[in-house]
Amino acid sequence: MSAPAQRRKVDLSQQRVADSPFGPLQISHDRWPSVIVRLTGAGIPTVTAVPDREHGALSINGHHVPTVRGSRGWDPRRKARTRTALVGARGYELRPTGLCRAELRRDGAVIGRARSGLSAYSPFRSIPGLDAAIAWSPGVDPTDVAIGQAMVVAFGAGAPGAFQQCFMFWLDWVN
Repeated sequence: MSAPAQRRKVDLSQQRVADSPFGPLQISHDRWPSVIVRLTGAGIPTVTAVPDREHGALSINGHHVPTVRGSRGWDPRRKARTRTALVGARGYELRPTGLCRAELRRDGAVIGRARSGLSAYSPFRSIPGLDAAIAWSPGVDPTDVAIGQAMVVAFGAGAPGAFQQCFMFWLDWVN
């Protein structure tokens, strides 16, 4: 077998635990050779994410989940940073509501609110929503939790403006 055709096993060496209504979620991640995150938990479907604010990707139980950004190109409005994922007949949406806050919606109804810190916007941060906390609404099911947590980890919570991105870049450079 030629070298490019061989599959490489990726060992996810770093782990975190996030709270959910169905018990703890284990978030396994690794930053090298490529950034990848896997979310697992009791009774929750396994979700794999490739985090990136612009071009992130999700898969649930090995099936690709199409994600769409609200707007292409440069747009200073937070609405442009909205991400949509379609899982079966359900539509999930990660809608930024502030600099470090976002709402998770399923078919238009709010299922959770995510909060993050300013450090998530660092240009050297490869996983934007790793430290985000989510307050879940009552009535969510395991698929909601899995997809919602994966979207927050992959795309981050909130939408920075152009001025804030420039400021955080220089703040990180000075430190």
